[in-house]
Amino acid sequence: MKLYYTAIDLPTGVAFAAATEKGLVRLTLRMPPLAEFLDEIEVQFGAPVVEDDKPFRLLRRELKDYFAGRPVAFTTPLDLRGTEFQMAVWRALLTVPYGEVRSYRWLADAVGRSHAARAVGGAVGRNRVGIIVPCHRIIESSGGLGGYGWGLDVKRRLLEIEGALQ
Repeated sequence: MKLYYTAIDLPTGVAFAAATEKGLVRLTLRMPPLAEFLDEIEVQFGAPVVEDDKPFRLLRRELKDYFAGRPVAFTTPLDLRGTEFQMAVWRALLTVPYGEVRSYRWLADAVGRSHAARAVGGAVGRNRVGIIVPCHRIIESSGGLGGYGWGLDVKRRLLEIEGALQ
């Protein structure tokens, strides 16, 4: 298996992306130290990571459009890895339209686990492909933002870009 990575300058800060030949496996929205990022990827996939920008050209264009405020239906190929439950949650996240939000309860219902909002929240928190798999669009039933692994300031910014905050 070949693994690639690059750094991407975003308005929210420098991000790192990693991909296999099949697609994107990681997009961080807050830059950890490079060595930490590479170690995590290499341990997860059992292969060395090579710096190469070519696999990320489409991602860069789509993120540029996104941060310019243009609605984007991301077409960057994904290579998501997780449990069957996590994959179901992430697939449901991909159905939440640009500019809209849904609650954790809605997401739990969408994956057929209406009484498992906490477990759904855990799966949302394990999403490693921020923005593309739009976990930022999931909020509390009360309307509060809830949590966000890359910080509530980033979540708020993403939702503002999409016009999803009133």
